[in-house]
Amino acid sequence: MTAPGASMTVASRLVGRALLGERAITVDQTNESIVVADEVVVKWLRPPVPSPHPGVELLEYLSEQGFAHMPVFVGADEVDDMVVAIVTEFLPGALDGWDWFVDEVDALLTDDVSLADTVAWARRMGELTAELHIVLGGLQRSTVAARIYHAQAGQALHDALRVVDGPEGERLRSLVDGIEEALAPLQTDRLLPAHRIHGDLHAGNFLRAGERLVITDFDGNPLVEANQRRLPQSPLRDLASLLQSIDHVGRIVVKRRHPHRAADVDGFVTAAIAAARDAYADRHPVDDELLTALRVAQELHEFQYAATHLPRWMYVPDAALPALLR
Repeated sequence: MTAPGASMTVASRLVGRALLGERAITVDQTNESIVVADEVVVKWLRPPVPSPHPGVELLEYLSEQGFAHMPVFVGADEVDDMVVAIVTEFLPGALDGWDWFVDEVDALLTDDVSLADTVAWARRMGELTAELHIVLGGLQRSTVAARIYHAQAGQALHDALRVVDGPEGERLRSLVDGIEEALAPLQTDRLLPAHRIHGDLHAGNFLRAGERLVITDFDGNPLVEANQRRLPQSPLRDLASLLQSIDHVGRIVVKRRHPHRAADVDGFVTAAIAAARDAYADRHPVDDELLTALRVAQELHEFQYAATHLPRWMYVPDAALPALLR
């Protein structure tokens, strides 16, 4: 727990004037976030990250480039070459996509909103992702071998088969042939365009405040070492993660709110993923074979994550991967 007053001290120094008042954001997260004066959020990193911090690098670059679709970056606090806190704009009333998008789909099923209106949010997410990648395309522009992703996915499949047991494990083993076929396009000598990407782009990192939608949390995958998060990657990895997270929103709605409406939710998922993909493709190149392979790889990661960190999440990839392979 952060000492009382510490967040006000850091925020006041970085903003350049005195800010009073603190309250914690009480959500399940790796780090600790404190709202100061209803103006900024101080995210305390647990543990601190050696400088240069990958998320701070992205925030600084995006700010310099005028990328507007994120909370305003105020600054970072460092102690002994370790980044201990990141300060950004506070958006009153904002919810992340695991809340607002789940509520939106729930409203769709109760006829309070239309399918077109609900899908429009997915389209907007695709648009913002493309705009993000256009800007980030100038940061560490490089290439990455597709075979690296094939090897990583193969290892993820091996690990998932080892750690996922019970009925979910049996269903996963029954899908191995389909998984390997879907991953095959990555087994090539192609070099893919690469640059810095978000690295952990999913519905939960799209904050919505009223009609405003922004991307947040540029720290990257918390399960990956910081130096690995700083490497150039194919932007298709972000897109794959985003599209599968839209599917995951649907799985959450079925599991928690409407267990008898799976067919209706499948209709939403299909339409929403298509809308997000098409909106992205209108602004940024997409290779659909590679994208599908990376979406399958993402679900293998979800199996690993559920088995080793969050068992209650297992129902999500257990439903999402078969649907993707179909």
